[in-house]
Amino acid sequence: PAEPLLRIEAGMHTASVRRIATDAQGRWAVTASDDKTARVWDVATGRLQQVLRPPIAPGNEGKLNAVALSPDGAVVAAAGWTGWDWQRQAHIYLFDRTNGRLLQRLAGLPGVVIHMAYSPDGRHLAATLTGKNGVRVWNWRASAEPGAGTGFGASSYGASFSRDGRLVVSCDDGQLRLYRVAGSGQPVLEPLATAKAPG
Repeated sequence: PAEPLLRIEAGMHTASVRRIATDAQGRWAVTASDDKTARVWDVATGRLQQVLRPPIAPGNEGKLNAVALSPDGAVVAAAGWTGWDWQRQAHIYLFDRTNGRLLQRLAGLPGVVIHMAYSPDGRHLAATLTGKNGVRVWNWRASAEPGAGTGFGASSYGASFSRDGRLVVSCDDGQLRLYRVAGSGQPVLEPLATAKAPG
């Protein structure tokens, strides 16, 4: 919407925190919340450093399920119910951690984002999605289209990179999927293994 939506700045989150992420050295933590903000905290002091505000609208639009902080602590990725109400596609917003400026938008996702993770070298960003939409991986600095991991039977709630760049993704269909992420521009997700999760 074009009209302003007034918000009281309480200095803290005013709704449930859905995710927490840190940089590789543990200097900063970023929290994502249903209050439609992501917040950057100094880990050593616990002080609030920055409030990141994605585009919002009445209702669910702008609620954040996922956040990731690049290993060097420079770029915050925030997503969730972001863009869905007005485009029926989800978006990921990339912010400058130091000044809160919106740097980039990764658009066109077929489901709401649940979880995100950067690769250890900071080159790739992975996002898991609701429904049977699987996972997407970007070489976000190259502004390339994402690579896709598909064939999922339900929503995917977790993803993590190993130090050698492999990606493991969990799903409510009970499967763990392991990929090699290849390609210099648009990433290619090469399936390595699928295993039934224990339990």
